[in-house]
Amino acid sequence: MLWAPDPRFEQLLLPVLERWNAGEIRLADVRIEPAAETADAEQSSVSVDVPPQPDGVREEPGHAPPGEEVRVDAVSPSPLPNWPLRTTPLCLLLIGLCFIGWLLLRENLVQGLVIFPDRREDFELASSTLAWHWSRGEFWRLWSPAVVHFSLPHALFNALGVWILGRSLEARAGTLPLLLLVLVSAAVSNLAQYLWSPETVFGGMSGVVYGLVGAVLVLQRMAPAWHDVPPGIVTLAVAWLLICASGLFTLIFGVGVANAAHLGGFVSGLLLTLLYCLFGGTRNFSEVRGTTKAP
Repeated sequence: MLWAPDPRFEQLLLPVLERWNAGEIRLADVRIEPAAETADAEQSSVSVDVPPQPDGVREEPGHAPPGEEVRVDAVSPSPLPNWPLRTTPLCLLLIGLCFIGWLLLRENLVQGLVIFPDRREDFELASSTLAWHWSRGEFWRLWSPAVVHFSLPHALFNALGVWILGRSLEARAGTLPLLLLVLVSAAVSNLAQYLWSPETVFGGMSGVVYGLVGAVLVLQRMAPAWHDVPPGIVTLAVAWLLICASGLFTLIFGVGVANAAHLGGFVSGLLLTLLYCLFGGTRNFSEVRGTTKAP
């Protein structure tokens, strides 16, 4: 069975796969060529070029006759898989919550979601505002600050992070494993930020997003065949984490950053995904996009 994230890829890959199964070509001979500038500017081609073999050398399986070329038109693929929306319900919910939290803030309706600041100099967790919330049964406040977003760009960036990093994790690993990662990373990041800076009100899903960054970083090393998320995105996210933690961003722009939340989410994502991989989770990330998949 041939599986691809976009049905149009099947028309592109099926002839090549049939020739490969017949031993006529090697995968190393396959390359993507952009088409000439035409009205269909997004069209591209797959070519199979095989170098001529010396006389008297028997053609090995996986080689095509010299100079033969296979060309099929197809739309240029995106580096990100086009997962059906029904396979990533949790990610869609998280994206929606980013914007709902921003709208609630605009209407001053987030008092029941944030952790009240504690500005006492002799801060103690046992007598803190968080402990007071818990004494009233408001345990949800350990997670609900992740919903609150202070601006539309804040919500957009976190929603984009969930879309790019989270959807492939959910589509491959399943909704329940991703839900566990989200709950743990949200709780750890919120608690870390509160303990680091109890005098400030904080919010946002960036701790969860950095939990996804940590998960992707581990999977890219434990499952090298998995390429759903370009490595450059993870590199950029880690670099941004370090820049913000250095205080440079706040110094230049005067905007506070929840660095403890970022770091807490990142570390929790690393550790949880490492455990997931050690218990065999990498098998869900071992298939290369566009190759055969068991029915």
